[in-house]
Amino acid sequence: MRCYVCCLMVAIMGMTFIACAHAGEEQLAPGMTERDVVGVMGPPNIVRLERNGVQCLVYQPSERRFTNLIFLRDTLIVAFRLGHLATVDSVYASEIDSHCSQIAAAWDLPPQHPVTCFRKFWLRCEP
Repeated sequence: MRCYVCCLMVAIMGMTFIACAHAGEEQLAPGMTERDVVGVMGPPNIVRLERNGVQCLVYQPSERRFTNLIFLRDTLIVAFRLGHLATVDSVYASEIDSHCSQIAAAWDLPPQHPVTCFRKFWLRCEP
């Protein structure tokens, strides 16, 4: 009986921690500044600067990135473009770098020349 009660208490505490991990996510509105988001969510665990004026704030459930990678915990990415909130996404800890890069790629200019040259030897590729 004691084991059952202890397991039940641990399960309730775990669900509470999961619910509190993304508690401020609902209060974020498009166009908020970084200062407003940090006021709601608290200081981020990781800050990434990307191209095109994109800045990603990463909120993780655990301070240690290794435990987030091992247990595949979701992390919250809050992306800003030119100082204002652009997107809020939840991804695995192993996908933080690539996801921030994908967010920044949304504002890339289209290429002016073909990306690849389909000739056998592209020593003299002409557009």
